[in-house]
Amino acid sequence: MAVIISACGKQANTNVKQVEETPASTASNEGAQTQLIKHAFGETEIPLHPKRVAVFGLEDIMLSLEAPMVYAYGFKGYYLEEQLKQQNVKLSNDTNYEPSNEEILASQPDLIIVQQYAIDQSKYEALSKIAPTIAFAPSDWRSSIVEIGKALGKEDKAQEVIKAHDEKIEQAKKAVTAAVGADKTVVYMRPSEKELQVFFPSFSFVYTAFGLNPDISIAEFQKETSDDWGINTSLEKLPSIKADYIFAIYGGSIDTEETVQKELDASTAIEQLQVWKVMPAVKENHVFKVSPRHWMSSGPIAESRQIEDVVAAVTGKK
Repeated sequence: MAVIISACGKQANTNVKQVEETPASTASNEGAQTQLIKHAFGETEIPLHPKRVAVFGLEDIMLSLEAPMVYAYGFKGYYLEEQLKQQNVKLSNDTNYEPSNEEILASQPDLIIVQQYAIDQSKYEALSKIAPTIAFAPSDWRSSIVEIGKALGKEDKAQEVIKAHDEKIEQAKKAVTAAVGADKTVVYMRPSEKELQVFFPSFSFVYTAFGLNPDISIAEFQKETSDDWGINTSLEKLPSIKADYIFAIYGGSIDTEETVQKELDASTAIEQLQVWKVMPAVKENHVFKVSPRHWMSSGPIAESRQIEDVVAAVTGKK
């Protein structure tokens, strides 16, 4: 929960470094109807080829795997809302990032898959009384999709998703470098009325995947903090950002639509400040507002939409 809120919430002041997990799955024995899965909270015996899966916080991966969901986290404005509704998946309809045992029980799942930072040990044990429960980290979606693919009997699909995603990144990089060269710089940030958050390369692949380079200001910001996700600093630091391109978000991925709109409204005042106007990207009209819904989320669908945003912004082509 702490990680999600620090990553997604506007009010975040720090980002908790995520614990490295190396989950793996093994069949309990040949011809068995269950398999033993290693995950963030230990080992759990789950049914082979589950048919009714309740998911919380890993919907992006589950949709990518075309998994059979009966319940999922989602609300008005959530970036996966429409896709989940199209599959008639029951949504939590609440921005509160904590699973509802009652709603999950009502969905009658034969398996529960949960984002590990949304729960603690006691909540994991409570969910396990409803159905076998496994938990994975959201940050390294490539590892998680492989392990979830094993749990669902969709190993081949997981590899297909990864391969297609890598190909999309490669095509995007070619498009960007062909349009602007390989020497342009970028910054990814979140301005607000009270502060400025600048995200670092360890937090976003926008700095590494497209042939764009981190702006010189990033190295200077990194000297000011021990955090690897980024820094909370003052709007007075805006003139130090010399990037050719800026991608800016307002609000967080699990904020209500009203909160996100409030932040967007506040951006108008920020853009009237002299410290904003002096940035080269502003002068060149190269500041692009992107949705916190998918830019602050993890998964192949979220990243795919980020790729499309970058290509459209830098090349002018969708």
